[in-house]
Amino acid sequence: MISIRKYLTVCFTVLLLGLNMAGLPQALAASETAETTTQASTRININTADAQTLASTLKGVGIKKAQAIIEYRKTYGPFAHIEELADVKGIGKATVSKNAHLIAVR
Repeated sequence: MISIRKYLTVCFTVLLLGLNMAGLPQALAASETAETTTQASTRININTADAQTLASTLKGVGIKKAQAIIEYRKTYGPFAHIEELADVKGIGKATVSKNAHLIAVR
């Protein structure tokens, strides 16, 4: 759902640009699409993220798997490649694949 602040910003922009109100739904959709793209392009570093961040960001990773990721990197050192995440007990290649766009190993 779009916030009131975003709605008002889009309305104000529409008025300033002299667009008619028929274009408002398209402007709102464009605003939401831009925000989603920005959020999706933000990656988390699996070498530094805490368990809560890992669990809340990665699909199919709960708090126990997130803690397993942290234990793995404490034992074996930082991940050099995203694919190494599949070596963590409970994390498979499918989980790595569906989260690859969210993961960084900087």
